[in-house]
Amino acid sequence: MKFRALLKHLNVSMTPLVLAILLTVIMTLSSLGLLALSGWFLSAASIAGLAALSGAFGFNILQPSSMIRGLAVSRTLSRYVERLLSHDATLRVVVKLRRFVFDGLIHGIGTKPSNDQEALDRLVQDASVVEGALLRTLLPLIGSLIAAFFVPILAAIIAPEAIIPAAIPACVFVVTLLTRKRGYRDLAEAIDRESRRARNRAIALADGRYELQLAFDDQDLTRLTTDAYQPLADLRLNKVSRELTDKILMGIAHAISLVWIATLPIELPILVALLVSSLGVSELLIPGILIAFESRRVELSLARLPSTESVLREQASHDRLVVQDLTFAPTPEADVLALPLTLSLGPGEHLRLSGASGIGKTTCLKTLVGLLPARSGSVLRPASTGLVEQTPWLPTDVLWRSLTLGLPTQPTENEFWRALKLVELDSWVNNLPNQERTWIGADGVMPSGGQWRRLAIARLVLQQPILALLDEPTEGLEESLAIRLMERLVDEFKDRILIVVSHRDEAIRFIPHELTLDT
Repeated sequence: MKFRALLKHLNVSMTPLVLAILLTVIMTLSSLGLLALSGWFLSAASIAGLAALSGAFGFNILQPSSMIRGLAVSRTLSRYVERLLSHDATLRVVVKLRRFVFDGLIHGIGTKPSNDQEALDRLVQDASVVEGALLRTLLPLIGSLIAAFFVPILAAIIAPEAIIPAAIPACVFVVTLLTRKRGYRDLAEAIDRESRRARNRAIALADGRYELQLAFDDQDLTRLTTDAYQPLADLRLNKVSRELTDKILMGIAHAISLVWIATLPIELPILVALLVSSLGVSELLIPGILIAFESRRVELSLARLPSTESVLREQASHDRLVVQDLTFAPTPEADVLALPLTLSLGPGEHLRLSGASGIGKTTCLKTLVGLLPARSGSVLRPASTGLVEQTPWLPTDVLWRSLTLGLPTQPTENEFWRALKLVELDSWVNNLPNQERTWIGADGVMPSGGQWRRLAIARLVLQQPILALLDEPTEGLEESLAIRLMERLVDEFKDRILIVVSHRDEAIRFIPHELTLDT
């Protein structure tokens, strides 16, 4: 359902996808029909040729030969157009999906990444898995299901006595698909989890390469790198082993079916048609068994992508924040933290959110902005929303791009420096090696905790959202700086909605209205 909602949100036309599915059906039927008819025609023509030697020739080659040519053209044409449509649709999804994911990462829609590596995983790996869902899951499954039941149906039409042996591969396919489903899904989860761990281990090793070189020799370093990827390699070997086992099992089923059919008293042309088509079916069934593995990969990637529901809600809202009977919790399994919350704020209205420690102020903000789902009630938020968390996340990049990446409009240089001046970081940036072009974060200049928070606030100022939420924005700042900063922010967002959480009363005294969360 989420995949369908995602395609709808991305404004992806379903027509090419539906046509691709229809053409997959035509292509599979044409391929198997061509094999069956060709086998029948060759054997029937051979028999007719022998009969002609005895003067009893009465075989019409025109009709079956024209049908073979028609099936060949149908298979080739349907395969070409199907590939054209499915790949075109997939590439269009790629562009829109990665833009969607990027917007979600930048604007905080869905679950925010904990680091740059996680953000890159979502933008590249998860997006690639999801956009390839059509090619790797749906179309192979359709082809496998058609192939599994083609020979039994054909046998029912031309040789009813061969139905039981013809159905053996189909039965084994269905049983294997059902029994293996859970195992392949668990394996997909394990590979997904371990691949991420392996990448994190590799990054950690790379970060500490100098210290490791002092502590270990080359052989030990090689072993450390190998050990980092060994669990993932073992899981992938397990996957290959399972695939090989399934191929052997399907091969045995086809062998039994072929031998059984060959022993039946069936006319030779019909016998050859069944045998040849059964051989053609074998290579189409394995992808269908592995569909559980691929579908689980798609589900896992979808879960990590930005929430389509949040995006749709956000886009459908207006310039007010309207909250009705909202309850929230940090996780789906956790208890609700506070009493139901109801409020309505419009432009120019500011609110400070207070409550006892652990009451859920941070969770409330994340729910209001859409980072966490509501347990009950509803949230109608403005189309433009910004949040500065207690531990802000910014892209690791040159400072200019880190503060402006993904903004609706690129700020002018004056606007950029004005935002830095507001948070009193303009002098600090001026003293950097390359000023606003200095690399910030890993392998560059690493700001302090207070500077990092103020950079996030500067980004919020540049974003100019209708709804701005700040979670402990003055944490770690000296009192005089905290007061000046909050005074400027209140003035900066005087025509917008502002919600602030802070335990420092002196810093939020400029916000007259207070809402206290209670249990």
